Amino acid sequence: MNDSGAMMQSTVMENGLYFQTTVNTDFDTTVANIREALPGEGFGILTEIDFSGKMKEKLDADIPRCLILGACNPPFGLEAYRLEPWIGIELPCNIVVRQMEDGKVAVAMKNPALLVEFTGQEEIRPMSEEVKAKVRRILSSIASA
Repeated sequence: MNDSGAMMQSTVMENGLYFQTTVNTDFDTTVANIREALPGEGFGILTEIDFSGKMKEKLDADIPRCLILGACNPPFGLEAYRLEPWIGIELPCNIVVRQMEDGKVAVAMKNPALLVEFTGQEEIRPMSEEVKAKVRRILSSIASA
């Protein structure tokens, strides 16, 4: 258990496209934990989309809370841009926070190793592997918060 009495779950799952963890903290606490974890790995938030709010506003659709945070690690972003100027199609790194029906919150981040496949630039591989390790540490940190 952590200090707030919530059971900790530190499993980070990978499905090839993204990494995901599910936590027992409430939605707002989870988002705060993400904001706290990102700077330690050199990331900041560039964009924030209240996806569930937009679906309600535009389509009058009620869906569970869903927030998309666009995160960036500027040194890696610049390096990727210098190797592949069209890398912006894949940036920023989206973090999706979803309220689950069972009360838990799921957090997912795209697998940066896919940048090599998308761009065909083998030179991006070492950087994408570094970012992949950072993504796993961020999600592990959130899961154990």
